Amino acid sequence: MRRETGACFCGGIAAAMDGEPFWICYDHDDDCRRAIGSPMTIWIGYRPEQFQLLRGTPKAFSKTPGVTRTFCPGLWKLDRL
Repeated sequence: MRRETGACFCGGIAAAMDGEPFWICYDHDDDCRRAIGSPMTIWIGYRPEQFQLLRGTPKAFSKTPGVTRTFCPGLWKLDRL
């Protein structure tokens, strides 16, 4: 079975995803560009049972109704980089 792993830049958050993603989306709306900080965003969707958080606890933020974004809280602690 396919297993993808990834981590944030500082290494505080790590996750694994098993199997094939059920959707892939290219997006360039204002909210997504601001959230990621790039002109285009690629979202890859896995079902909850395919996702395993290996390390850390992401911080949650919601600006858009029905959308919750999570990120590494260590990002804002520049002394960790």
